[in-house]
Amino acid sequence: MAQVSTQSRVCEPASVRTLCARLLELHGMAVTDARLLADSLVESNLRGIDSHGVARLQHYLRRIRHGSIEARPTMAFEKLGPAAGRLDGGHGMGQLVMARAADESVRLAQDSGAGWVSICNSSHCGALSYFGLQIAAAGMIGLVFTHVDPMVLPHGGREPFCGTNPICITMPGRDGRDLCLDMATSVTPWNSVANAAMEGVPIPSGWAVDGQGRDTNNASEVAALYPVAGYKGAGLGLVIDVLCAMLSGAPIGPDIPKMYGDYTERRRLGGLVGAIDIKRFVPVDEFRDRIEQMLGRWVRIKPAQPGGRVQFPGEPELDCRAKRLREGVPLGLNLIEELTGLADKHGLPRLRIMGPPDNTGPGTVASKAETSQPARHAE
Repeated sequence: MAQVSTQSRVCEPASVRTLCARLLELHGMAVTDARLLADSLVESNLRGIDSHGVARLQHYLRRIRHGSIEARPTMAFEKLGPAAGRLDGGHGMGQLVMARAADESVRLAQDSGAGWVSICNSSHCGALSYFGLQIAAAGMIGLVFTHVDPMVLPHGGREPFCGTNPICITMPGRDGRDLCLDMATSVTPWNSVANAAMEGVPIPSGWAVDGQGRDTNNASEVAALYPVAGYKGAGLGLVIDVLCAMLSGAPIGPDIPKMYGDYTERRRLGGLVGAIDIKRFVPVDEFRDRIEQMLGRWVRIKPAQPGGRVQFPGEPELDCRAKRLREGVPLGLNLIEELTGLADKHGLPRLRIMGPPDNTGPGTVASKAETSQPARHAE
């Protein structure tokens, strides 16, 4: 996944997780819920998905304070049939809603062989891989979709209609080597643009356009992103909007309240989560063995470039996670300053910095530019 380049420092993952959880508890979240949300954010950073990591925490706290996200939501699950259900998220934190939907989809699949749960009244849920891998851990195939407010140009269009509308598909493998395809239908997540704006660094050409439809390198000027793979990504984003909105009663892309719009307005996001019980078709161990055999052949494909390697979906994230567990999580300097300010304000321990300034950072370090205001979207 494309990420921005920025100067950073390497932080101890446990200290990041603890600080996030404590701040969420102080904003009214139950201890178990705060820990789940903090874990999902830190896992995103560990896997190299910095766009959906702890940089989003401050936004969530603001929305809780303004009342558009309920710190302790009352969720309601309705079983619609042997393999179908609907979850009203009660305008809670999207990560909590998605985790509950994943649990319900697994329960349905255990009874009927497959389970599908539509979601309404949710909010931004972070990286979908966290929930797809939750389903894979139950020995099932996971399918997770969400949608967001308009941020992506239709192919050939000059104004956005759909959001970055990601898709995640997971399959359980051996020894944690699960297949995990988790991708936005835009060339980059909008959160990468928000991170670039926070740290005051440029974005690459070909990511986004400004309000006049011109390609821009200035994150603070971005009005819309390009779809991935042209018409293919635009079309996929549109059908994901249908799956997320029209089975749950949620608004479609152009009608979804903006993430960085009115902080008192509820987002009303929809979603769709599915689980397929593998053992209804073949023994799970046999499935895992065949996945491992397939991946073994895949990674032995001769690389196009000398010294390169062919990786399977989810492998770069596994490699990054192993490295960052050893060496720490790189966070942008402005983000660290923001989190330090929150820690001091609430009398909490600061992040534990593990070493000197990092030269690999979230992406490759670029020279630090003047800090600009965050982009107006961040999905």
